[in-house]
Amino acid sequence: MQAVHHLFRQLLTLLLVLVATLSFAGWLLLDRKPLLTPSGQVSADTVRHSKQLLNNLNQSIQNPDSAEWVIAANADELNSAFSLASRTLPGFQGQAQVTELGLTTLMTVPLRIFRQQYYLNATVQINPSSGPLQIDKVKIGMLTVPGGAALTLVGWAADQVWGPGKGAELMLMVRSVQFEENAMKVELTKPSGWNLQQLKQSGLSVYRDLFSSPQQRADIEFYYQIALDHAATQRSSSLVSYLQLLFRQAKIRSAGEPGRAANENQAVLLALAQLLGGQNLQLLVNEVKRPTGVKAPRVTLARRPDLQQHFIYSAAIHLLTSRNVSNTVGEAKELLDSIKGGSGFSFVDLLADRAGVRFARLATASPESAAAVQQFFQQDREEAEIFPSKARLPEGLSQQLFEQRYQSVDSAVYQQMVQEIDRRLNALPLYQLNNLE
Repeated sequence: MQAVHHLFRQLLTLLLVLVATLSFAGWLLLDRKPLLTPSGQVSADTVRHSKQLLNNLNQSIQNPDSAEWVIAANADELNSAFSLASRTLPGFQGQAQVTELGLTTLMTVPLRIFRQQYYLNATVQINPSSGPLQIDKVKIGMLTVPGGAALTLVGWAADQVWGPGKGAELMLMVRSVQFEENAMKVELTKPSGWNLQQLKQSGLSVYRDLFSSPQQRADIEFYYQIALDHAATQRSSSLVSYLQLLFRQAKIRSAGEPGRAANENQAVLLALAQLLGGQNLQLLVNEVKRPTGVKAPRVTLARRPDLQQHFIYSAAIHLLTSRNVSNTVGEAKELLDSIKGGSGFSFVDLLADRAGVRFARLATASPESAAAVQQFFQQDREEAEIFPSKARLPEGLSQQLFEQRYQSVDSAVYQQMVQEIDRRLNALPLYQLNNLE
């Protein structure tokens, strides 16, 4: 009995120490007020600046004749990237301040703990340097970490991920960091044996190893072959014919195993993404099946191939990432289209994007909703039962016209259009199954 009391006291002491440690860490790192509050709006210019930042990075690393990478960015491009990130990570806010003295990055992440709202606020200051990266300091809540200690921590993390000594190699890649008012330039030594294509393949392999399995890839291959055979007999057909064929097969494979329905449905949608998507999407899903220059089968939604692509791409992105990411990608694409030379902002495309996301979520959210989607396709269905009317939804809006009417994707008038799109989706019996999610 004495041994039991001793063990109980030890467990109680350990629990109290743990609670005290967590409480101290929370007091030290968390704030009750955010460092940043939502301020900017996502517009066509926001997306354009973000795309320019990606183009700068891409052009630098793809230059085969250069022994170094030179990456340039201005404050507008950095803050536009933060604005897009805030739409994919609810509550996250970021801001970059660039002067001749360096870069200050501010970030806020909301956390809800025991029904109380807290904020993880962080500030990172980077100084100009003509050698290795120089971090002045990192501040999280009330804790300030000197730059040297922060770099040591980054190096240690790199060693754990890539192997001993890789952290030091990573730090030595930085040749200089230069600043001027609202702009910065970073010069990096290109690693020996660098190959962008190999890096992409390696990254995709790691992604698939982490987020998929041999069984899922086999399931995708199974449905891909069925869809490919169907395409061979159809010169042009509706997406509904593919959905009906594959979800009927998914129901057969799920019979007797209710928990299997969501996995089968996910494989169906990813197989269609592999059949109908471009090479990047094919790689992300599984592997490239269609050689360069060979067109995908002509599959339509509401008699338009582009709407089928919006639907399937959005469904796949939702399954591979999240609902917020897929919705943000759809909006960003339309904002880019509104810029001169593009096809214009289209609320019809946005309807197809949101329909794809809703469909993917419904088909995989729970065993009950997954089974309901399979059952839905046991009857012959028409397009109007999965895709509502696109009548009176504006298309082809230039950036100027879009901003005159809707300001940005954060405005009340724009959100009214999104609500109208969601109302049309909610009116269809298929999407009323969402109470099973």
